Order: sequence, then C-alpha cells, then structure tokens
Amino acid sequence: MPDIDPQKIVNYLHDLQDHICSEIEQCDGQASFIEDNWTREQGGGGRTRVLGNGKVFEQAGVNFSQVSGEELPASATALRPELVGRQFNAMGVSLVIH
Repeated sequence: MPDIDPQKIVNYLHDLQDHICSEIEQCDGQASFIEDNWTREQGGGGRTRVLGNGKVFEQAGVNFSQVSGEELPASATALRPELVGRQFNAMGVSLVIH
C-alpha cells in the first residue's frame, strides 16, 4: 500500500466542505453558515457548519469530522479479528439539508 498523507486528505475534505457551503449560500441568497470547531479528547476534531432560516433552505448542516484512536473499537474488529489492537484515523464530510 502506498504511503498516505492524512493531511492531504484533511485538506481535500476541508476544501470540499468550503465549496459545498459556498454553493449552498449562493443558491440560498440570504442565509450564511455558522461554524463551530471542536476537538475530540481521544483524538481528532472537526468543523460543524449550520445554516438556518434561509430563503431556500430551512436548515443545512455540512460537517467535517476526523476521529482517531489507539485501538479500533470491538464493533470494527468483530468480523476482522486480525485488526484487533490497530490504530485508526477516520474522516469525512456529511450533509443534512432541508
């Protein structure tokens, strides 16, 4: 497996979140996103963005999260016991819009 630079993935997902939020704001024409940055004590953090009471959108959430840890949870290794004790780093962008 090639070396993967997690920061490049974080940068890509931040750019994706920025682009999605910008397009939603432009489409709505009235409301703007409010951002809340958070950290996870066990490792990671994220950027929660919420837009509310817009002209087009009642509410929109576009969130980036990254969580990491020293050991995968049991639910993640139940079917893959060879992964027990392995570190993890998971990240993504999620959307809920109505």
